[in-house]
Amino acid sequence: MSFRTAALVTGGASGIGREVVRQLTNHGLHVIVADIDRDRAIAVADDIGGTAISLDVGDPDAWRSVTDHLKELGLPLSAAILNAGVALGQAEILDMDLPTYRRAWSVNVDGVVFGLRALVPQLEAARGHAVITASLAGLTAVPFDPVYAMTKHAVIGLVRSYAPTLAAKGVGLHAVCPGLVDSAMLGAAREALDRIEFPLVKIPDVAASLVACALGTDPSEVVVVQPGRPPLPYRFADVPGGRTGKTMPPLPALLPIGTRCGS
Repeated sequence: MSFRTAALVTGGASGIGREVVRQLTNHGLHVIVADIDRDRAIAVADDIGGTAISLDVGDPDAWRSVTDHLKELGLPLSAAILNAGVALGQAEILDMDLPTYRRAWSVNVDGVVFGLRALVPQLEAARGHAVITASLAGLTAVPFDPVYAMTKHAVIGLVRSYAPTLAAKGVGLHAVCPGLVDSAMLGAAREALDRIEFPLVKIPDVAASLVACALGTDPSEVVVVQPGRPPLPYRFADVPGGRTGKTMPPLPALLPIGTRCGS
């Protein structure tokens, strides 16, 4: 098959990522399967006629292999799905060891920031889209996994704050926030959820929303995916302003590019 553009999927060797890889391939893109598990990434890439990269998303130096690979392919990058993520499943942060905490932040937050730093120039050339697999944990409280919720809130804040800058470059930035997904990430909680017949989001439904954003057919900045209903754009409440007696312009109009708070 002759490809016109490429797409990259992190965490593409399993779960949601693997389904995203399949759906993007069906849309005619050359898909680069990036995963820390090299053997599984190669197996998935072989199945769909794509290519594979071993990638620790939290290592900034490792992203050079992605940009080098794109140069070798000679294809413009029209879509990047930053999907790699880890859950902790710990309610009590007093019991959490430092390596576990550091790894969660490295994958869930650093992996997004380093990915955007490496790929935005590529996406700008193709006027493409970057899509982050976030979570409802980025929009609501999650007492059974507060550090995971913290990382996903951070990602949502990044998307909302950085999207206008990327839009000026012709690049779309989106976050997809599924509820609890029927995937291996549920771990031991799956049995308890099954007992109470808790409705879970199906992997193909999450993948379809990610792909719609990646292809530009869903312009929503933040999308919620829940069982039994179509994807919905999330509407954030306005923050109450100060009572000054004056009409104030929006904050971005007050701060020229390059202004530092406190300077």
